[in-house]
Amino acid sequence: IKVELYAKQFDWTARYPGKDKQFGVDNYMQIDGSNPIGLDTGDARCHDDILVKNEFHIPVNREVIFQFRSRDVIHSAFMPHFRAQMNCVPGQVTNFRFKPTITTADMRKDAHVLRNINEINAIRAKRGDDPIEFDYLVLCNKICGVSHYNMQMKIIVESEKDYNAWLAKQKTFKAIAQK
Repeated sequence: IKVELYAKQFDWTARYPGKDKQFGVDNYMQIDGSNPIGLDTGDARCHDDILVKNEFHIPVNREVIFQFRSRDVIHSAFMPHFRAQMNCVPGQVTNFRFKPTITTADMRKDAHVLRNINEINAIRAKRGDDPIEFDYLVLCNKICGVSHYNMQMKIIVESEKDYNAWLAKQKTFKAIAQK
């Protein structure tokens, strides 16, 4: 499984290669409102790429190859629950790989995780805040600007079947760009 994480102040975008299993070429000169990560619209390999915001999905027990890019400043993709971190450097592609072994749903049932989440939710209740549940996250671990603290994205680790069903529902870059 390949996933690209694209960083910009103060946001993450995840990209998956489409049915051709290849990422299309990027070109920062093509960044605009309908092309937020600068995919080269002249490269047909981009047309089936899938871009997602807010959360991205990966299958459990499958190796995931991550690529990282940055539009503006050095960011650091930090996945604390996986003990993984990689700098995202403008003009360069960095990468690492790992294999997640516990689904998000299973982590939410873990006794240690439940204890921690219950403690957090007790504090949140005293403040009048809504309760939370466990999520894997990617955070920016570089001080990249004034809204750095908001730069996070959920990671959903799930079964291969659920991952494939989710991926099949996502729109391609071509479908989004034609709107």
